[in-house]
Amino acid sequence: MRKYFSIMALTVTLATYAQVNLVPNFSFENYSICPTAEDQIQYVIGWSKFSDVSTTPDYYNSCSSSSAMGVPKSYSCNQPANRNCSAYIGLCTFATSTSNYREQIGIQLSQQMIIGQKYYMSFATVLGEGWLGNNLSGMKSNNIGLKFSKVQFSPGSPAPINNFAHLKSSLVISDSINWQLVSGSFIADSAYNYVMLGNFYNDANTNVVNYGCGYCLDAFCYYLIDDICVSTDSLFCNGVVNILPCSYTGFDENKNFGNILIYPSPLYNELYISISYVSKLNIELTDIYGRLVYS
Repeated sequence: MRKYFSIMALTVTLATYAQVNLVPNFSFENYSICPTAEDQIQYVIGWSKFSDVSTTPDYYNSCSSSSAMGVPKSYSCNQPANRNCSAYIGLCTFATSTSNYREQIGIQLSQQMIIGQKYYMSFATVLGEGWLGNNLSGMKSNNIGLKFSKVQFSPGSPAPINNFAHLKSSLVISDSINWQLVSGSFIADSAYNYVMLGNFYNDANTNVVNYGCGYCLDAFCYYLIDDICVSTDSLFCNGVVNILPCSYTGFDENKNFGNILIYPSPLYNELYISISYVSKLNIELTDIYGRLVYS
């Protein structure tokens, strides 16, 4: 015997909140291949490299080992995972070896931005301090930020370093333990299609703080990033995005939880739950604040 439940026109659903954030896979949880080494941002679904460097940006996920690209511990650092979830990325914002050395990542927005519309932006970041051999690495810098574009960039056509970002941290971020929220807003002046992250300011306009100790490696600045938000909802980008459950981005299409089948994913207005046995069942849907919206 099979029973079907159709939940119609819910005002608060996972699909509703999926439409609030214009950044797909905003917390890097969805991936095609588990990372095993540096420079594997392409394994994060939707994201790609917008810079021309060959060593990073990096993808960290708990599916990897602690001796490779694991979370919270990897081969070079041990950083508590933001929101206690499974993934984040890391990139360099400055390096002493190469003038204007920068690493950026980007993704296409789920919707083109509307000219004249006010948007709110935020992302979480923390200094990626760690050990490389016997050297403590992770110089501190400012200007890590977020920028919009109408075109997609690539290693062959990298994002410009033109001393402009739609959102950036003017302050030097020095905390290597507690994640910092960088947030702001702006009025869209163009129909942007892409969002990218990194440092878009040149060396002359970037403040860098060296360690200055005998066992420190003052060679580069490296930051971890998670929870990117672009939305017309100010509340969502200034707190809500950081408390969403790790599974917020949805479950696999026709996901089978034992004898219960849940579909479709992503959902819109209707969620179907198929139970392949006769039993009493209580279904409750709550919003991200834990408030009951259906029972």
